[in-house]
Amino acid sequence: MTVEISVVFAIIAVALYFFASQKLPLYVTSLGIMVLVICVPFIGELPWLRDTGLDFAGSFPTVEEGLSGLSNPATVTVMAMFLLSAGIQRSGLMHVLGRKIVPLVGDSEVRFLLVVTGLVGVISGFVNNTAAVAVAIPFVIELSRRIGLKASKALIPLSFLGMLGGMLTVIGTSTSILAVAILADLPQFGRPLGMFEFAPVGLLILVIGLLYFVTVGRHLLPNRDLGGGETDEDAQFVVELRIPHGSELVGNTLADADNVNYIGADILGLTRGDTRHDSEPAATMPLEDGDIVTVHATTRQVADFVASDHVHVASDMDGNYGHAREGHLVRAVVRNRWLFNGRRSADIGFWRRYRARPIGLEGSGTQDTRLADTKLRVGEIVLLEAAEKDLPQLRSRPDLVLLSEFEDEFDRSRMWLVGSIMLAVVLSAALTPLPIVVTALAGVVLMAVSRCITAEDLTSGVQWEIIFMLAGVIPLGIAMTKSGGAQWIGEVLASAATGWHPLLVLMALYVVTTVLTEVVSNNASVVILVPVGVALSTALDIPVLAVALTVMFAASTSFLSPVGYQTNAMVFGTGVYKFTDFAKVGAPLNLILMVATCTAIWWMWG
Repeated sequence: MTVEISVVFAIIAVALYFFASQKLPLYVTSLGIMVLVICVPFIGELPWLRDTGLDFAGSFPTVEEGLSGLSNPATVTVMAMFLLSAGIQRSGLMHVLGRKIVPLVGDSEVRFLLVVTGLVGVISGFVNNTAAVAVAIPFVIELSRRIGLKASKALIPLSFLGMLGGMLTVIGTSTSILAVAILADLPQFGRPLGMFEFAPVGLLILVIGLLYFVTVGRHLLPNRDLGGGETDEDAQFVVELRIPHGSELVGNTLADADNVNYIGADILGLTRGDTRHDSEPAATMPLEDGDIVTVHATTRQVADFVASDHVHVASDMDGNYGHAREGHLVRAVVRNRWLFNGRRSADIGFWRRYRARPIGLEGSGTQDTRLADTKLRVGEIVLLEAAEKDLPQLRSRPDLVLLSEFEDEFDRSRMWLVGSIMLAVVLSAALTPLPIVVTALAGVVLMAVSRCITAEDLTSGVQWEIIFMLAGVIPLGIAMTKSGGAQWIGEVLASAATGWHPLLVLMALYVVTTVLTEVVSNNASVVILVPVGVALSTALDIPVLAVALTVMFAASTSFLSPVGYQTNAMVFGTGVYKFTDFAKVGAPLNLILMVATCTAIWWMWG
């Protein structure tokens, strides 16, 4: 091993540490890698290193190569796919498709898995699978409630099948886009893969995934739910009612029969000034202007309170922004651990962030403090009040999963225009010599001209940390190749695997990729291991494509934890799963797919 290779491995080790520990934001680590590998050749020009014979300039990327990650076709394609997915989400196309399949599901868990998660899996092959799962989460949660299925029985299958479906085409996941770009640049292969070139293997693993959950997997899933209410109408919330000046309730007690009938909901307590009174003494106290009555009410009752002139539904959970009046009631589950866990609801800034007033918490009917002082936890369901014009923006926020049913009036001409543009992007890449990066960018232009995406989507619609990560790790892959590091690892592995059947080599590489993906990420694993796999293929006389596809599929279908893939992190963020649930459900599936994927790849390209 040369000094140059040792320096590359040291940089990789540092990068893996920061990727795994997340002590720095992902984009900071990625950009730091890019800057570091660009600077190393200049360090080699220092006087005390110049005469050592070390060839850092020939082992590391040039400035142009170091910055190539920003303009790499893989990076640009992934960015374009995020924008196309934003157009599909804005149009409501997936929501409408989802609603149309509801009659096919009935109340069957098996049909739910086959129809709903299967559909999302297929769609994930043509829309970025991360975006497809993000759009589907609210619909899947609500549909599971309708049929009496716990959320934990639905969300992991949604994530896993979205990952599997992403491998139907080149454009389904950023991992495949990146791997295809790396392959095209390698002299040992040197051509882009066709849109559906590995679709048979992708379809095989999608079918295996569906069969797994229908037979074995659904019995391994935990049995937990998001919150109390099973439907919008039955859901009960702890809310606060302010007695306004001039209310007919002033001077009366809550124990009066007329007031009991008027309020309707269960009385939990009364707050006057800084003093809180429990339900029993509160019932005999004459009400005064400004009193806060805490009640346990259904969604229907809350809607009645909003329309009342005699009580105001307080929005003190977010500071004194008035009271709920004419907005829509929205049930939403909080899922951003960093933002919500352990923080007082009054400190979140709902109105500032979401243009929505929090007015209640779904619960069992006990409340010892004011709602503003309640510490939120991921997985809790909050009742929000928002104006109709703010609902589209609220739906697009990743911190919340909206559970309420909305009869949105979509523009069907635009909806189908978006679908037609996406279809044209896929067919153009599959049937013409145009590369996918060109057809994807053309699709973005068409969506922008037709106003299917807005200027806001150009920034908020792209997961920029993924883009910056690609920009940072691509130069690291170049350093692996130029320094000879990939060749060195390949030779070491080839020496250890001498005499092995090629299928066993592919399975071993699959396992290594799976484990590395759980430590870092799918894209980083591909950048590091595709060059290593190519070197291994040369040493053992295994077809390059077979080795590269093994790495690509393993990196895109790693189910052992919520940190290895974005869709797993999304469903983990809903709060219904423990960290170990993913390994319990995913490990058997990973073993099955290791055998099936490697066997299919070897049979087709070995």
